[in-house]
Amino acid sequence: MSNLPLDLVEEILSRVPATSLKRLRSTCKSWNNCYKDQRFTEKHSVIAAKQFLVLMLKDYRVSSVSVNLNEIHNNIAAPSIELKGVVGPQMQISGIFHCDGLLLCTTKDDRLEVWNPCTGQTRRVQHSIHYKTNSEFVLGYVNNNSRHSYKILRYWNFYMSNYRVSEFEIYDFSSDSWRFIDEVNPYCLTEGEVSLKGNTYWLASDEKRDIDLILRFDFSIERYQRLNLPILKSDYETEALSVVREKQLSVLLKRNDTLEREIWVTTNDKIDHTTKNLLWIKFLAIDQRTCYHWSCVSFFIDEEKKMAVFCDGYIGGINETSRRMFYIIGEDKYYRELYVGDSPIRSHRPFVFNYVPSLVQIPQATVIPKRRRRKRKNRN
Repeated sequence: MSNLPLDLVEEILSRVPATSLKRLRSTCKSWNNCYKDQRFTEKHSVIAAKQFLVLMLKDYRVSSVSVNLNEIHNNIAAPSIELKGVVGPQMQISGIFHCDGLLLCTTKDDRLEVWNPCTGQTRRVQHSIHYKTNSEFVLGYVNNNSRHSYKILRYWNFYMSNYRVSEFEIYDFSSDSWRFIDEVNPYCLTEGEVSLKGNTYWLASDEKRDIDLILRFDFSIERYQRLNLPILKSDYETEALSVVREKQLSVLLKRNDTLEREIWVTTNDKIDHTTKNLLWIKFLAIDQRTCYHWSCVSFFIDEEKKMAVFCDGYIGGINETSRRMFYIIGEDKYYRELYVGDSPIRSHRPFVFNYVPSLVQIPQATVIPKRRRRKRKNRN
């Protein structure tokens, strides 16, 4: 390929999956330059085939997970889930949020780090002077002429009886600064928020109307928007959200009368900031006898195989360790438990999610050079 025109080489490389291209960067100097070129990485994110990996946050570290569901329906082999090892920088991560191939990490010692596991690039974000303990952070972006302008939302809520105080701040990567936004959120947000097409989605509760809903934060207008769940009846509880192949949302519901779980998936042609109404279809029903003990689960689904994988950390008695379990659910009441180890850290539940590798560069703050003062000549 050394004799090919550079634009043709770029066209070929832009179609190579991100993890494969990462291994090729040391092969040629010009290829490595492509890897660092923002114009090329943006083109690559649009053209290249998407890869869907599985990562797991456990014991304050991120591990890669190998999931094999290929031969279940053929009864050739049992499913397998294996922790492949810790990845990433040496930092203890207490919370993690995935957006566009970047991970926004809150560390155990209260730092805020942005990390691209594919490129290895990191950037620390300094807290606002208004930062308060128990603040939550999410990462999003705005499309500006097919370029992503990244932002971080900090939200803090204080509840006491019927009294509530909220704060909302936006961090802009280009200016390296925080600013307050005038936004009022009258709803209670749950943990387990997800990102889709640059916007953030939460499960929320409208306590006045006694209904659950989905709340979206649109980073382009910096406002919250209400969206509908598949079922509004009060005999259902919402438990978790997940993203399906960077295109759709899925939600886990629990029936209060039977304790059965149901997974619903959106069927909209596309979901973005213009979507006003979500269309849903039931994906799987889960027998309560297999899931009655679940708590604080995270999950992802495989649409083609009609299966779902759940992760939960069972916490026993005071002197017991926390058990890390995966549960595989499929059609025709297919159910399988896979034990992946114990953890001495009882307070930190595992969290599993789909990760899409990307070559996107973490924006760096613009440094404005200081002007040098000219020395005045002595006229005397």
